[in-house]
Amino acid sequence: MNTEKTKFVKYALETVYIGEYIDLKKVQESVKQYTFLNRDHPLVVRLLKDQFAVLTKFGAVTFWNVPYRLRAQFLHELKPFVKAKKASYPYDEDTKVMLGGEVDKVTFEKVFLSHLDTNHIKIISYVLSQSVALERYEGEIETSLSEIGAIVENLKTTGKAMLREKEVLKQIGRVLSVKQTVVAHLSLFDKPEEVWESPDLENLYNKLNTEYDLRVRFDVLDEKTNYLSDISQMLMNFLAEKRNAFLEIVIIILFIVDLALWFLPPFPEVVNYLSKIF
Repeated sequence: MNTEKTKFVKYALETVYIGEYIDLKKVQESVKQYTFLNRDHPLVVRLLKDQFAVLTKFGAVTFWNVPYRLRAQFLHELKPFVKAKKASYPYDEDTKVMLGGEVDKVTFEKVFLSHLDTNHIKIISYVLSQSVALERYEGEIETSLSEIGAIVENLKTTGKAMLREKEVLKQIGRVLSVKQTVVAHLSLFDKPEEVWESPDLENLYNKLNTEYDLRVRFDVLDEKTNYLSDISQMLMNFLAEKRNAFLEIVIIILFIVDLALWFLPPFPEVVNYLSKIF
């Protein structure tokens, strides 16, 4: 009876979100001290032997067995090619890849593979990046929901926005910015091209997708984004009506003043002045 345990080669993975966009083309043109294992998306970079970084255009980077100091160095080298709103983001995802088993298996904390190649690295990193990007959008939308919820509650209870028009417009702008960012990056939820060419890779992608609830999370995100858009439209209509009501009041006041000038007697100074002239 064979009681020998399977010996696995372990890869520790960490995916971090660094910005809204990474210019992969400029990275390849400028960062030449590393080896690029492919030229498409996501981009796989060999930093050292058995140490990789996988870059996505939507701002996530997955490190395979890369120590902290090298990660920090590589991220610093990437900085000129990253479009980011903040210096750092609190979104990351960790997992482990165990290489050497007979059957491929996926759990939330580990991925077991019989062998590993560039496509496996791409697919696993891509799903982790999708999860981190979703987390980033989920966080921003929850913040917008909380902020705009306070305005809606004030409208419901007092009939007033309790904010100056400029502040309400800023809030609407933030909401629309979130929606624009999400819509602009909808492609990040597409399947990578490799899965269409390999049933094994598609199976791996689907397992990972299910494990991280990507489809469900995206549907919820989409619903919340649409809700925010509807609320923003309502607030804009509210502000427009408020502005129109104010203009109507101004017009009425001006009309009353104009009528008063017709019926009020002229001021004495004006009468004396006219009598001297004529």
